[in-house]
Amino acid sequence: MYRHILMVVVVGITAITPPLVSAQAREDLSTIPRVDVHAHVGSFDRMKDYLEVSKVLENKYKVNLALWVDLNFQREPSGEPSTYLQTVRDRFKGRFLPCINDFKIQDGLRYSPDELSEWMKQGVVGYKIWFGVTDLIGDPMFEPTFAKMEQIGMLGTSIHISQPYPTKWCEDPIRFWRAHNAWERVLDRHPKLKVVNAHMLDHFYSDEQLDYLMYVLETYPNVHLDLAARFQQFRRMDREKLRDFMIKYADRILYGTDIGGQPGAGRHDQVAGMYFRSFQLLETDNTIRGGFFGQTETQGLALPADVLKRIYYQNAARLYPRVKGVLRRLGYKVE
Repeated sequence: MYRHILMVVVVGITAITPPLVSAQAREDLSTIPRVDVHAHVGSFDRMKDYLEVSKVLENKYKVNLALWVDLNFQREPSGEPSTYLQTVRDRFKGRFLPCINDFKIQDGLRYSPDELSEWMKQGVVGYKIWFGVTDLIGDPMFEPTFAKMEQIGMLGTSIHISQPYPTKWCEDPIRFWRAHNAWERVLDRHPKLKVVNAHMLDHFYSDEQLDYLMYVLETYPNVHLDLAARFQQFRRMDREKLRDFMIKYADRILYGTDIGGQPGAGRHDQVAGMYFRSFQLLETDNTIRGGFFGQTETQGLALPADVLKRIYYQNAARLYPRVKGVLRRLGYKVE
């Protein structure tokens, strides 16, 4: 932890803040796709609800929500591409991209290193692992998995380290830092491992945590971050510092929400509004009540159009298998 304190002193934001997004640039955003890289889908019925939300966004808000990365895919491999995976591709035009996942790791990971290549062949786009507030991620029993992922280029998709501190989910700073220090040791051993860390690595609760996050991104070039369930935390950091951070590291940040069953029971309009508020926090300087979750009032960041494009879809198209191809088949011009 002391190394981190020393390092953040020398890491600064040097970007010159561009002007606010023009009305024309915001209008042009209506033509681009958006990819939610952090969604908990898991069933055909829920996929139908998500598509209804997408229709509301298109018709009411002129927003194109094109794809979701599904972190809740649970089916077992069968040697050939499973019926489930094929059905998702055929029925939903590839708009839901599944990941294998592990939400309980105390007894080891549920997938052996030897299985990972086969899963990639079947069409999964990465491996989601939930570790929680523990240093278990640094256990030697996981080393073969990380080594295999590094070797075959399998993306760590929304890997979850710790919980945000200080919150009711994590009130112990020692446990918090043990978890993050253990993750750094993994990254040191596997420099070619590509990951998207969930929830802005849970270092998104204060200006000081933002300093540490800068250190991570400067030190580990294959680490990326998703915004899932963190829009409500924008207000906890200095707005201009946060805006400069998002601009400087635009190539490393991806749009995500942590959406689950919210669209069920016909709540399509309500969830479309949740999505739209999160977009407004990124695109405008308006004061928005609530992000994707929560009801707090926050002034938007009014990010430049080129930054928004990277966060909304270009980074996902670069990192996740199949995203670029699906977007093109849907008729989008992917830069």
